This record gives sequence, C-alpha cells and structure tokens, in this order.
Amino acid sequence: MMLGLLAVLTVATAASPDALYASGLDHARAGQHDEATAAFVQALDAGGRDPAVYHGLGNALWRLGAPGPATAAWRRGLRLAPRDGDIAANLDRARRASRDNLEPPAPAADLFFWQGMLSPRDSGVLASVFLMLALAAPLLRRLRSAQRPIGLESGVALVLAVLLAVSTRAALVTEASVVVVADEVSVRSALGPDGVELFVLHEGAEVRLLETHRDHHLVTLPDHRKGWVPADATLSTNPSAPFPPAGLVTAP
Repeated sequence: MMLGLLAVLTVATAASPDALYASGLDHARAGQHDEATAAFVQALDAGGRDPAVYHGLGNALWRLGAPGPATAAWRRGLRLAPRDGDIAANLDRARRASRDNLEPPAPAADLFFWQGMLSPRDSGVLASVFLMLALAAPLLRRLRSAQRPIGLESGVALVLAVLLAVSTRAALVTEASVVVVADEVSVRSALGPDGVELFVLHEGAEVRLLETHRDHHLVTLPDHRKGWVPADATLSTNPSAPFPPAGLVTAP
C-alpha cells in the first residue's frame, strides 16, 4: 500500500509544471533541444503558463531553427512580463532576422503609458483592487471615528479603477496578434475562389488579428494592408492559448 502511494506521488511530482520546467532546462543545458521543447510544452499544458517557461521554450525552438514558433513563445512571455529584458532582447533579435522586417503590432495607446510596464493581467488586478477600495469607502466612512472626510479618496480610487480597466481592454485589443509559422503564406483579399493574392508573409512575421472566420484569420500590417490567411499557418501570441505539441511546432 505504502509503495503504491509513493509511486503515485512520484508520478504526480514528475508531472508538475515546476518539474517539467526543470526537466526542460536540464535538456537545454545538455543541448537536447527537441527534448527541452517537449518538456516546456508539457509544462504549459500542466498549467505552468509562466514567462520563464515561454522564455525557455522560445530559446529551444530558436536553436531548432523554428523562428516562427520561437517568436510566438517569446511574445507570449513578454505579454506576461513586459519588463523582462532578456525576453525582449531575444524577441528583438528574432524580429531583425525576420524576412519581412515588419514593425511589431502597435502597443496600447500612448495615453496608457503604464501598460508598457504592466501586463494586462496586472492592470486588470489593480483595477479590481481600486474598485473594491472605492466601493468600501462609504462603509469605512461610517466606521471611522475621525471627522476627516474620505469622499475624495473614494473618487480617486474609482477614477484609477476606470482608467486601469479601460487601459486593460485597450491592451487586450491591440495585443490580439499572431505569428506566421509556415515558411511563407499567401495573404488573400477574400475567402474562397474569389480571393486574389495581395502579398506574401514569411515565417516569423507578427501581424495584428482583426477577425477569425472558420479556419482563416483576417490580419493587418502596420501599413494598414490586410487580408486573409489560413489559421493553421499562424500561432497566437495569447499566453492562455494552447501551444502546439513539440513535434508540430518544429516540423518543416
């Protein structure tokens, strides 16, 4: 009985995100980048959606000669940790090596300058905290023995909550993007036989996602060109989206 319980606990520990991430690092240090990629993807599947996991995954994919999936992994990591200089440096290198040499999708409006330092999740949490403070202020006013009014504090908290909520939504909208993971993909004017080829994108290109219809994405470039591409030729930069199994993201 005891041996069986120990076996179950050992399997559970080995399958934990931390253990899988550590395994990925060990494989990467040994130069086993296929195995490292598999371990990092398994860590994500086990719930380890962490900037460090995406960082390691991007590194392994880059060394396997898969710049598109590597760019998508690093982009996801940077969305979770906007101040991570190592991920930003890797992503900049990948962008400079991209054949299309496109500017990355524009960030949230300059008005919301703090979104350059906060992830959407961080600003969303802060918005919730300030909203709770604003709602709690009337109750605190009744309970406090001091005579100093706190109506101004409540108003400031409410304004901050609204600003953070608006900036979070703006960041989520502007950061809806995909990375081309095929060698090249034709961008067409419409779905079906009526669509004509407008231009071609190559692996590693980052483009804004405007709309999804069936198995195609409508994407746009910084110069406002837009068109339809097959969804399976791209990979989302949303950190919460599933990442393809290791054998698929490294396939030619």
